[in-house]
Amino acid sequence: MDAATAGEDVPNVAAHPRGDRSAAERLASLTGLALGPETLWRLARQVGTALADADAQAAATVARTQAAAEPLDAAPGLLVVETAGVLLRSTDGWHEVKLGLVAGWEDGRLQRPGYLAARASAEAFGGQLLAEAARWQGGVTGRGLAVLRAALILGDGAAWIWKLADDHWTQRLEGVDFYHASEHLATVAQALVADAADARAWTTARCQELLTAGPAPVLAALRQATAATPPAREILRRDRGSFRQHAARMAYPTLRLDGLPIGSGAIEAAAAHVVQQRLQRPGLRWSTAGARAVLTRRARDRSGRPLVA
Repeated sequence: MDAATAGEDVPNVAAHPRGDRSAAERLASLTGLALGPETLWRLARQVGTALADADAQAAATVARTQAAAEPLDAAPGLLVVETAGVLLRSTDGWHEVKLGLVAGWEDGRLQRPGYLAARASAEAFGGQLLAEAARWQGGVTGRGLAVLRAALILGDGAAWIWKLADDHWTQRLEGVDFYHASEHLATVAQALVADAADARAWTTARCQELLTAGPAPVLAALRQATAATPPAREILRRDRGSFRQHAARMAYPTLRLDGLPIGSGAIEAAAAHVVQQRLQRPGLRWSTAGARAVLTRRARDRSGRPLVA
């Protein structure tokens, strides 16, 4: 059964012989316990629901007390916060799952990353992300979250993440993920230039300018560009505005010189190993409760944290 036939996201065992059926077989071979895939799914859902409830309670505690909801465990180096979104097929259509990552940045790489994943509003997910950041805060306590340690906030340009950063990080660097900025430039090039090779060359030149000189030459190129059709003019207008708005968050040469990340590759990878590998199998559609349970459990597992509430 799946969500389409039963109104509940019980895995379709026949459709996914390597998924839930293999889990039942592995359990039997390791422990001698014979449990059916449906039973395993219900147990996993119970665990995930308890974890999700605990995370919601932690977020509420942080919002109420402006302090960490559990003993502090400082992440090494600079605190890095990344966000992204991925679509998930639900019983009532496609919805965005918000992803978050909080980790330390030391020796040129992320250290001890912790993941969050939820189909939630920006406000609700922002509270969960803040609670995770507070858990990694370390240092002086008792002065509230207004003094969260310095952090690098990387996002795709969504307004909610910058508001969250403005509210809770007095010392921070903000960066628009370079990959997303490059995607916007490629979209502009395709709208302005008919020849595919010329469009790629224009995109490459602008991306190189972003990396070596920052947004100023790109903004100049966008101001000088002209579009021949109304749709192309709208794309150009939109992206001119986006680059102007986020210019201060595109200091890629400085970030690179300081040895800091300019792309949210880790959180983009999380879209695959936290969400897509399990929840985007063919034929599956998820109820709100089922997705909540599985997303929470997988994020907790990938974070190396106990699967207990």
